[in-house]
Amino acid sequence: MTKRHTQSPSNVFSNVLNQAETRLALDASGAENFEHRGIKGNERALALADFLRSHLPSIFAVGKGEAIDFKDNRSGELDLFLYDRMSAAPIQSSSENILVPAEAIYAVIEVKSILTGDEIEKCLNSAKKVRALRPFKEKFLPAATDGKTFENHFRCPYYVFAYRSNLSEKNWAQKEFDRIKASAKLCKCEVDVVDRVFVLDRGIIHPQARSAVAEENPKGLFLEFYVHLMNFLTRERGRRPPIDWMAYAKTRKWARLV
Repeated sequence: MTKRHTQSPSNVFSNVLNQAETRLALDASGAENFEHRGIKGNERALALADFLRSHLPSIFAVGKGEAIDFKDNRSGELDLFLYDRMSAAPIQSSSENILVPAEAIYAVIEVKSILTGDEIEKCLNSAKKVRALRPFKEKFLPAATDGKTFENHFRCPYYVFAYRSNLSEKNWAQKEFDRIKASAKLCKCEVDVVDRVFVLDRGIIHPQARSAVAEENPKGLFLEFYVHLMNFLTRERGRRPPIDWMAYAKTRKWARLV
C-alpha cells in the first residue's frame, strides 16, 4: 500500500497553500480595523470562502444559510458550508443566504476570530443539529474507526477554523480538549460532532481520536486543513447516491384505470 504521507512534500503545492495562509492572516489583521466582533468574523469567513471558491473542484460551491432534510429538520444558520452544485441547486436563494437539501451538503466550516469557551459551546450546538439531519433518510455519521464499517455511511464533517485561541500556550491542546469535552457535556452530544478544530497560531485538535498536533511553529496548518478537506470531498462524493427528490414530495395514491 502506498504511504499517504511523504517526507519530501511538493514544494510548489506547499508554497501555494502557505501563501494562502499568509493571505488569510493579512485579511484577519485587516478585520481588526472593525470594532464590531460580528463584522470581524464575517470578514474572516469571507476571506476563507473566497479562497475555497477559487480552489475547490467546480462541482462544489460555497454557501451560507441552512440545510433541510425530508422531515423539515433544519441545520440552523451556517455561515460557511460546501455543497454539491451538480446534484442540487439551492431550494431557495436570497441576496445572502441559500437553503439546500441535506443530501447536497458535504462540510460545514465555522470561522472564529478568537476561540473561547462560549464559541466552542455554540459550535457544538450547531454541529449537533447538522449531525441530526437525515440525508437519504439515513444519518450523518462520524468517521469510521477501529476497522468499523457502516452501510449507507454518509458524513458531513464540521470544522472549526479559528485564527487564535484565548487559552495560554502552555499545555494548550489538553486545555482546549478539556473545554470541548465540558461543552459537549453541556450540549448533551458526543465530542465527535466536531470533526477538527484548527487554530492557526496553535495547532489541530481531533476530538474523536482524542489527539492533537501542537507545535511551536504552526506554519503550514492551513495546508493540513486543505488537504484533509480535499481528501474527504473526493471520497465522500463517490459514496453518495443520486438525490431522490420524491422523498421531499407527498405520497399520493394512484388509482388503476381500465
